[in-house]
Amino acid sequence: MADGPGEQQRHALRARLALAILDGAGVRQVARAHNCSPKTVRKWWRRWRHDGIAGLIDAPRSGRPALYDDSTRRDLLALATGEAPAPFAGWTHQLLSEAMGLLNWGVSPSWVGRTLRSLQLKVQQVRGWVHRRADPDFEARVAAVEAGIASASADPFPVLCLDEKTSHPLRTPVRPDSRDGQGRWRREFEYVRHGTISWYGIQDAATGAVEMIRATSSMDSAAFIEVLQHLTDAHGPTFTLVMDNGPAHTSHATRSWLTEHPGITVLLTPQHASWVNPVESVFGILTRQVLKHAAFTSAEECDERVQHWTRLRGQQPRPVTFTWQRAGARTSAADH
Repeated sequence: MADGPGEQQRHALRARLALAILDGAGVRQVARAHNCSPKTVRKWWRRWRHDGIAGLIDAPRSGRPALYDDSTRRDLLALATGEAPAPFAGWTHQLLSEAMGLLNWGVSPSWVGRTLRSLQLKVQQVRGWVHRRADPDFEARVAAVEAGIASASADPFPVLCLDEKTSHPLRTPVRPDSRDGQGRWRREFEYVRHGTISWYGIQDAATGAVEMIRATSSMDSAAFIEVLQHLTDAHGPTFTLVMDNGPAHTSHATRSWLTEHPGITVLLTPQHASWVNPVESVFGILTRQVLKHAAFTSAEECDERVQHWTRLRGQQPRPVTFTWQRAGARTSAADH
């Protein structure tokens, strides 16, 4: 197995100590600079002089001979990366110890834990992903969005990025916040729910101005068409709209409405790639700066805070930039 991050850092520190001595620094000076003892500096300097780089690696330690060999670890690895037995949804160290017993390996749960750590295998962690079909239009759609945003400042008609920010929870802690001895905020773990709130977020690519429209009903096709009508009233009948493939965006009712408004050019992001829409970055900033650590007793209070944030952001707007270096561009750049 490869060295873990901690072991790599120890080797790097030892090398820095030896190199500092080679550069002419004194032992005590090097010890102070690297926050270690002079004894440590002398130790690794001697081992460097005697064995070179190999001397910076930990020497084999004495002790009781290992009880289990690589075959034991391979059996543990095979179990830990497979399905846990019913009715359990995942492995624990105790379960793995018992399963190894069925293979005639009498290993303890603590040995299982130590071995998994040495293998950098964390059976308690679950990673999620999306099985999605390859979008044959991926490159074309990303290129179209990139080109539309790049030309927004020169385009006589607006380029608008639109998406929904859905179901932000409204809740308040049952007791007031306080600070601990180090000045950090402490929030009561228990809280009271006050429902959720959602918005339609729109960003003008040319100016960077952001508008957050609070959703007052289900975010279905009818509500989305009302937002489109609002954009038409605010920006005129001709503009470019960047949005994803959400059901409300591609429903029959929405497509019929867009057909009746031929001045609106729609740029759809690829499937499962809503990150291509720059307004998603705005949502991330809004969450970190306003929503994440705040408590709200009502949707009105939360929306007022968000609208205040959009007004402040609008005082110094920045044009949107979005660049996607496609595979062909990377290849051509590498050839040069």
